[in-house]
Amino acid sequence: MRRPLRLTLALLAWGTGFQPALAADGLTAYRGQDWAYLQAAAGQRTLWLGPDQAVELPATAPPGTSISYDDLVLLGRDLDGIDEWAVAGVAVDRNGPRLRLQGGRGAEIRALSSPARPADAIEITSPRWLAANGAGGVQGLAWLEATRPRGQEVWLAPYRDGAFQPAIRLIGAGPGSQTALDAAVLADGSWLLVWAAFDGRDDDLVWRLRLPDGSWSGGRVSADNRVPDITPRVLATADGAVLAWSRFDGSVYRVRTARFARGEWRNENWAAGPDSLYPEWVGNQETLLFFRGATRTWTASGPGPSLEFAVPTEAPPVVDVDPSSGLLRAHWPEAGGWRTAAGTPPGVRP
Repeated sequence: MRRPLRLTLALLAWGTGFQPALAADGLTAYRGQDWAYLQAAAGQRTLWLGPDQAVELPATAPPGTSISYDDLVLLGRDLDGIDEWAVAGVAVDRNGPRLRLQGGRGAEIRALSSPARPADAIEITSPRWLAANGAGGVQGLAWLEATRPRGQEVWLAPYRDGAFQPAIRLIGAGPGSQTALDAAVLADGSWLLVWAAFDGRDDDLVWRLRLPDGSWSGGRVSADNRVPDITPRVLATADGAVLAWSRFDGSVYRVRTARFARGEWRNENWAAGPDSLYPEWVGNQETLLFFRGATRTWTASGPGPSLEFAVPTEAPPVVDVDPSSGLLRAHWPEAGGWRTAAGTPPGVRP
């Protein structure tokens, strides 16, 4: 499973009093060599299962209800070699927001029941599947919801025997907004949740870990500081997890990473230069994709050499490996098909 990719080009400096915002322009999921991409354009929601198979998802249902999708996961292939997948989103109508979940097998779509929720929520955001790289199916769903402005709470619902169990309020409202929830199931079966929480001065990243025995632990990812940390993205690894996010460095935002192992965050470092935003983990290796606002390029940095991709649209690319060269390449959906572009080393003109 990997992660929804999100972007907005309204890059605002912290000095103005605003943070960069996020808009759901595209969602991408990876599993082995397979990938899926959910494209939102012209009022349509098209799920691509690789470059050749397109599935149309509902954008409204019923009339007057808008749907935004926030998470996508590939659950593997069945015995017939057909991709199984699930999407999580939020439907909003005059009665307020509610979770909207769908599953599928190739082009077959089925509505999934959602965790039971009260009708008084004014906001539901960041629904995140809990699934271990697609293996073993969905284990649960986590999300943020609020009954008052800037009063987001963290909720989750385990999924067992084909149905959601009663929802649990994990964290109540704090002194300000809680945003950008991300979640992963680790190799040992633990559930790791990370999000940004305003502490009265700035946004800090906080985490909670549910062990297989049902016990919880958590705290801050980093020591308390006076600059915002935003847009966390979690990737499960063989020995724990790796986290990427953007931190304001006093002038601009810049991507930072840390590793999680044995209940602790370690090896926190800057992972990219100034003006790096919206980090995402792509593929099944630790390849980090991030946006450079000044140059309007995406940079993919991983086990191999770093490569840059010029941005033909505002949507981030799907990144995979060219089987003939072994180098990273990027794909963007276009009218009638896909565009593929080879990367270039940073600072080298294509």
